[in-house]
Amino acid sequence: MERNEMERMLQILQEKRNEMLALIERLVNIDSGTFCKEGIDMCGSIVARELEALGFEVSIVHEKESGDHIRAERFGRGSRRLFLSAHLDTVFPEGTAAERPFRLEGGLAYGPGVGDMKGGIVQMLYALRVLNDLGLGTPPVSIFLTGDEETGSVRGRPCIEDIARNCAWALIMEPSSRPGSIGLRRWGLGSFYLTIHGRAAHVLEPESNGVNACSELALKILALESLSDPVSGVKVSVNLVKGGRSRQVTAAEARADIDVRVRDLAHMSEIESRVRDVARNPILPGIRIELEGKLTRPPLEPNPGTEVLLKIAEEVAGAMGMELEPIEEYGGSDGCFTGALGVATLDGMGPLTHDMCGDEERIEVESLVPRAALLAGIMYRLSCEG
Repeated sequence: MERNEMERMLQILQEKRNEMLALIERLVNIDSGTFCKEGIDMCGSIVARELEALGFEVSIVHEKESGDHIRAERFGRGSRRLFLSAHLDTVFPEGTAAERPFRLEGGLAYGPGVGDMKGGIVQMLYALRVLNDLGLGTPPVSIFLTGDEETGSVRGRPCIEDIARNCAWALIMEPSSRPGSIGLRRWGLGSFYLTIHGRAAHVLEPESNGVNACSELALKILALESLSDPVSGVKVSVNLVKGGRSRQVTAAEARADIDVRVRDLAHMSEIESRVRDVARNPILPGIRIELEGKLTRPPLEPNPGTEVLLKIAEEVAGAMGMELEPIEEYGGSDGCFTGALGVATLDGMGPLTHDMCGDEERIEVESLVPRAALLAGIMYRLSCEG
């Protein structure tokens, strides 16, 4: 894009910055944790109205238990379609918005989900709006806002993949983690749930009467975490455990949640097989084991189309005096699904965020305008690609 076009975009967005913050505040102050269906649906309704005002045809994908998803489509210039991906849910339980509502302090905006990813949603809306204001086009655009992303997009994934199969590019509105960063890679991930059954007995009874599930779990934790291999890009962690019912009674049951991260798609099936072998095979006599779960997200890996898309992003950034830093992110996103289908995907397009999913989650307010302009510039450039 020409520098003067980018300067005009930046000027308009700067004039609308307070509007952007007001909409972020409105969304942040609604509890929309993954299990807060009412709040997710409320946020979805707000965003749906904004998209309709931008000329999108919006439909709601209803869910009975989890939050509804929002799907939006708009015609555009050219034959290749762009996918803008975001999610409505957060990790924060009901009541968090009242305890820690949106606030501005020292150039930072705080609140549950302000970066992940209510700030990113608003940034996306205003990138589309500034293009409308300037009479600049976009390619045909599909938007999907997932209602259950924080628990793996179990319900949303089929829609994401259905949209992605008809798209050439995907831009994911997850927060950015460094100034100027754009995510090219993400690790794949999975969750496994281990239940170990032993046999309860008073600790003073003969040893043969009791089988300690917690002892088995302790051995399992060591064996599972030994599968981690930083060189190969594998991380296995056991961070949530529970077992036993009384100090003086041998634990009849123990449970653990297992987190698995894998950098490369080529290693996914091997790592899943090794985790299953270690987790479900008893070490101590008398133990019975149940194992549930699976690898839920493939890694996001760049492809030749990604490199072309990145070059476009770098050219747009250069026209506004911004330097981009392509990076690897470790958490999963819905971009993992688009990338696995061969769609050129850039992730981490949202505002610069600190302490994501933490009690002090916050965005740098000054990042909102330039990153919205970057997104708008990329969309305009893609409309010229044919």
